[in-house]
Amino acid sequence: MNPSVSDYELLYYVRQNDEESQAILIQRYHRTIWAIIHNLVPPPRPSYIDLDDLYQEGLIGLLEAVNNFKEDMDTSFGTFARVCVEREIRSLLRKYRTGSYSLLSTAMSLDMSVSEDENICLMDTVPCGKTDFDPVYATYVSWAKDQIPFIKKTLSETEWQVYRYHALGYSYKEISKWVGCSEKDVDNILQKIKKKLPTLFDT
Repeated sequence: MNPSVSDYELLYYVRQNDEESQAILIQRYHRTIWAIIHNLVPPPRPSYIDLDDLYQEGLIGLLEAVNNFKEDMDTSFGTFARVCVEREIRSLLRKYRTGSYSLLSTAMSLDMSVSEDENICLMDTVPCGKTDFDPVYATYVSWAKDQIPFIKKTLSETEWQVYRYHALGYSYKEISKWVGCSEKDVDNILQKIKKKLPTLFDT
């Protein structure tokens, strides 16, 4: 088809599902769509706005213009198409601003001060799931370390070696080799220690 045909001829063929005519119409209004996008979203553009998505919305608006334009309207197809394209693009921009934009606009920095003397930041109030940062856990660990000398005094040399190697994560097989006893003996010693330890403390 001759690309110089009028909009009205293209409308007729596009409505007949002629793909070539539709491609010509889109190419004809390609610059118009981009001009509307750049006019509505001048630089610098927010990172959450995708220009390609806006262009796709513009194409939807163009095809809606094809379907809804009436020849007896008191306006040209070009003017009507621009209105439809801009309406669709503005609609997507509103979704952006009520979604991603609203999240960004209400976001708070973790470095923001939340105390009158500005010594406490928002990050300091965020709970951490790691036990290393739990003051109660740290207190228990400190107390347990203080009990090690006392525990050692209540155990025989063999029991202490088994206890220490087991606490370091070694297997029964490795412990039995280093201590010089069977794996069954290692298990018996550990069971004996487990029964003994609770009787050593009131807590």
